[in-house]
Amino acid sequence: CLGSQYAGWSLSVDDNGKKYHVLGSGPARALGPPEKLFDELGYRDKADSACLVLEADRSPPVALVEHVASACRIPADQLAIIYAPTSSLAGTVQIAARCLEVALHKTHELHFPLHHIVDGMATAPLPPPAP
Repeated sequence: CLGSQYAGWSLSVDDNGKKYHVLGSGPARALGPPEKLFDELGYRDKADSACLVLEADRSPPVALVEHVASACRIPADQLAIIYAPTSSLAGTVQIAARCLEVALHKTHELHFPLHHIVDGMATAPLPPPAP
């Protein structure tokens, strides 16, 4: 859960003079650049393809796609990127679905041994998308 759901990959590139900044979650994080969290979890992936979900209202620029693919050590054509604005139905569902991840992240930050957690379940209300 902490390895994929956590939107912990902060990405930023210049897009024709405008800053394109997004947060990424998904399995690509476990292939990407070293993160303290993955070191603490003792977890890394090795794969030939990857998927990353971006909290964004427009498609990522080519520079960002190339950066992520390079960081994951995969060809750009083996990278699937899904993007949705947080105000959309898909974005709202994605954020609400993270309630268990948020609890586990807080538990980890408080230095509770995660290996003592065997199972987890959470529920969250699903608000209507913003107009």
